[in-house]
Amino acid sequence: MTFLNRLLLAAAVLVPLAPALPAQAQDTTENARPIAIVAHRGGAMARPENTLPAFHHAVELGVEYLEFDMVMTADDRLVVYHDGTINPDFCVPDAGSSVTAGPVRDMSLAEVRQFECGSRVRAAYAKDGFVASPGARIPELNEVLEATKGSAARFFIETKVPKDADIDPVQFATLFEAAVREHGLEDRVILQSFDFRTIDALHAINPRIPTCLLGVPKLTRDYLPLLRQHNARCIVLSHNEVTAEEVQALQQAGVLVFSGVHDSAAEWRKYVDLGVDALFTNDPEPAIAFLKEAGLRD
Repeated sequence: MTFLNRLLLAAAVLVPLAPALPAQAQDTTENARPIAIVAHRGGAMARPENTLPAFHHAVELGVEYLEFDMVMTADDRLVVYHDGTINPDFCVPDAGSSVTAGPVRDMSLAEVRQFECGSRVRAAYAKDGFVASPGARIPELNEVLEATKGSAARFFIETKVPKDADIDPVQFATLFEAAVREHGLEDRVILQSFDFRTIDALHAINPRIPTCLLGVPKLTRDYLPLLRQHNARCIVLSHNEVTAEEVQALQQAGVLVFSGVHDSAAEWRKYVDLGVDALFTNDPEPAIAFLKEAGLRD
C-alpha cells in the first residue's frame, strides 16, 4: 500500500478509529511501509524558514509534506511564521520603515510584510549549504497554498494560538478551513497543534480535514483514547516516547505516526526501526538520501 493510499485511508477513518492499516513489517526493507519526508518549516537548514523559497526548494527535492506554522495578525490574517513575536535575529525591517519587532498579533498584515526574513538564518539551523534568499517576506497562508498546490506535496500545518492572546480558536480554525477549502486542498492538508481547542474547532467545522496531536506524551502514554477524544488521525512522537509495538497498534487503528524533528542519520535510523510513517526534519535532502540508501525510497 502506498503512502498516499494509507493517508487517504486514515483520512476516511472517523471516530471511533477503526483497524485500517496493515501490520508493520519489522525486519525487511522489501515489505517495509513507505516513509514520507516532512520538511520542517520548509527545510530550515537549507533555506530561510517558513518562506516561499524554502517551500519551493522542498518541492523540488520531492518531499511529501511541507510543514509550517500559522500565526494571526491584528487584522485577522493568517501568516506563515513560527514565533508569536517577530525575531529580530533573522527578520529585519525594511530601510526607512517605522515598524519594530513585536508580537505578530499586534501588527497588521501590511506591517508584518515590512520585515525582510531571507538574508539571515536562525542560529539553531545554521549549517554549511544554507542558501539565503534576500528579500523573502513572511507570507500569508493563502500565498503558500497558491504557490505550491500545483505540486504533489501535502501540507502539515501547525496553529500557533497563545493562550494569553485575544485569539478565538474557533475563529482561527474558521479562517484556516476557509483558505484550505478555497484552494481545494481538504484532502491534502493535516492540521497539527499543541492547542487541542483548534483541533476540536476544526473537526466541528469540517471533519474532512485530518488533524494531528502534538505534545501528547506530556499528558498521557495511553495515546489512542486521547486521539479518539479529539477525533485526531495523526500523532507526532519522539523515539523515546513510543515503542515499535505501540507504533504498530496505532497504525492498525488508522493513525499516522510522524517522528519528532531530527536531522541526523542516527536519529532517522531509530525511527525507521520503529516503523513510523514519516520523518520530520529540517534537512530534507540528506534525509531523502538516507532513505534511498536504506532501500526505503526510489
